[in-house]
Amino acid sequence: MRFGTKPAVLIPYAWVPWVAVLLLLTLPPLVSGIRSRTAFAVPTHTRTRPTVRAVPPGDDDHHHHESVASTDSDYSVPVSRTALEWTVQDYARRNMVSVLVGGMVLAIVPGVGGAGTDDNNNSNADNESFASIASRANVMSKKAASELPATASGVRATDQTCYDFSLPVAGLAVPMATLINQVFYDSNSDEARDGEAVKVKAIVVVNIKQDDPVARKTIPELISLATKYSGRDGTGAVAIVCCPTDQGYYEPDTSALLRLKLGAEYGYGINPATIVTDKVNLLGTGAHPFWRWLQSTSRTPAGLGRIEGNFEKFLIDGRTGLPVRRYPRKYAPLNLQDDVEALIATRPLPPAKANFLEAWRAAAAEAERDTYRFEKGLNVFDQ
Repeated sequence: MRFGTKPAVLIPYAWVPWVAVLLLLTLPPLVSGIRSRTAFAVPTHTRTRPTVRAVPPGDDDHHHHESVASTDSDYSVPVSRTALEWTVQDYARRNMVSVLVGGMVLAIVPGVGGAGTDDNNNSNADNESFASIASRANVMSKKAASELPATASGVRATDQTCYDFSLPVAGLAVPMATLINQVFYDSNSDEARDGEAVKVKAIVVVNIKQDDPVARKTIPELISLATKYSGRDGTGAVAIVCCPTDQGYYEPDTSALLRLKLGAEYGYGINPATIVTDKVNLLGTGAHPFWRWLQSTSRTPAGLGRIEGNFEKFLIDGRTGLPVRRYPRKYAPLNLQDDVEALIATRPLPPAKANFLEAWRAAAAEAERDTYRFEKGLNVFDQ
């Protein structure tokens, strides 16, 4: 049997004709042999032997003896068969049984008789069914890719975009398009004729905690990312939006004081492409609608929507307003460059880097024991 094929299955009733032939050929001689011990006997000649019969008293000659020929039938003793006769008959019977058993094996064993042919037919049918399933899956995959070209795994379809929401800044609800200085070009404009639909083509949204040790590395890299693709005047293709929160280890400073600290310590906010919102709730019944939408449409590789830690990063396509990839807590912002450049050039996202899944596994472990974790009942509350 070839490796990977189905286990052998006996074909129902394929052995019945052989059993019938075996019984027809063996039962009559067997019954006959039981009745008389001459089953399968080889015919033998009747032998004669001399016998001596005494002359009754009164004859003239008391010493006269007469030799009389008598056959075996005169005696009730059967003639024994020789060893050669037994050997010939036993060999014939064994040969006949071997032929019949061999025929049964041919009918039953897969690949030798008819069962093998049926098994091969079944294998071919399975291969055809698998091929048809794979073909349908390929068609469905292409259809899904055409409907949502810029999305990655973990992103769910939605009727809303980031431009349907506002975020609080200095106590005011500011629409997302206004917050990032988005410009939608008219179809008759020079930019539209050059293939440019919007000014900001990549939006990075991050939940931050100013006193988290991870901030020391992450915030400077976010500034570098914005400067590289938007320039120092913030008129380029990338915008960075940071949202502080009281959840996930308490943030003692007010929103206004946080802006001052981030500007004084890191220079964050000086470039118009780097934006800091007011503090918002990320989880619970009081979660901000934008963050509730963002977490529900862009999930972790494990399928989790809820924020696991500070400095999770979401990449949004500026053209469609939809999230395309989500990054874990300690994933360096500079590792987003290939994905950002793909959005700017209107290309599909490249595969995630080799450390992408490992960073998510580390984030999941930190979410259970880290000081800055989001733990329900401790630092995540409903309001």
